[in-house]
Amino acid sequence: LHEGIPHLSAGGCAVLVSGSPARRSEPGMVAIASVGGAVEALVRAVAPEITPKRLNVVAPGFIDTPMFDAVGDERANVIKARTDHHLIPRAGTADEVAQAIIFQVENEFVTGTTIDVDGGWLLAR
Repeated sequence: LHEGIPHLSAGGCAVLVSGSPARRSEPGMVAIASVGGAVEALVRAVAPEITPKRLNVVAPGFIDTPMFDAVGDERANVIKARTDHHLIPRAGTADEVAQAIIFQVENEFVTGTTIDVDGGWLLAR
């Protein structure tokens, strides 16, 4: 941020990526939850200091990526088990995360904001 923000045009936007565990963690997610929480707090603290430039966060939930190729034939079962309880019961896509980033960049009235792209995982129990 220190090096990049000065290069943004007035009204320009940087978007950082956090993750849903920043606000609702599960066992084994201490590192990602802590880092994500720090990223979101940093954005809320820095955004007021850099206006009219903007800073936002996208927090993906469970996203289907090539990383899951490693589980081989169990891929579909692993994804289903991890997403069955979501309000939208499927994994998200990288394109859906990208759409949230593009929205934050293009909408000039959004700053200091986190958008969750998690299929309702934060609300599901």
